[in-house]
Amino acid sequence: MQFLLKHPHIPVLGCALAFAGLAALPAIAQDHALEGGSIGVDQVERGQQEYMANCSICHGEDLHSVLSTAPDLTGSVFKYGWVGQTVGAKYNVISTTMPAGMGGSLSDQTYVDIVAYILSANGVPATEDGELPVDPEALQAITITAP
Repeated sequence: MQFLLKHPHIPVLGCALAFAGLAALPAIAQDHALEGGSIGVDQVERGQQEYMANCSICHGEDLHSVLSTAPDLTGSVFKYGWVGQTVGAKYNVISTTMPAGMGGSLSDQTYVDIVAYILSANGVPATEDGELPVDPEALQAITITAP
């Protein structure tokens, strides 16, 4: 305490250095888009509710896995595992394998809504009139792209 009384500028300098270090970090852009389709605001809201009820126990509420056997659904895993793929390809994997050991147990609409939520959480913008179709063939025509 005596040191701080004799050198009151040290805490200020420390905070300034810490802030400068944070400011120097590169911004991590998570913005992605869909080519050939769009997601809707209502669909994303439904998907978030279903994700929390059916997926978050393994994949985490923030899409960061809580189990070593479940992949993250954001960050580099999304970038390298989803970008460049069709929405249909991701829908097919999720709808046939999830929830773990119970693939196909949710409705097609629920699976599509969960995919919409995952896309939104990774920066795909939702629109008021957008909606992913509940049609696996139509989903194959929609591609996840990077900006």
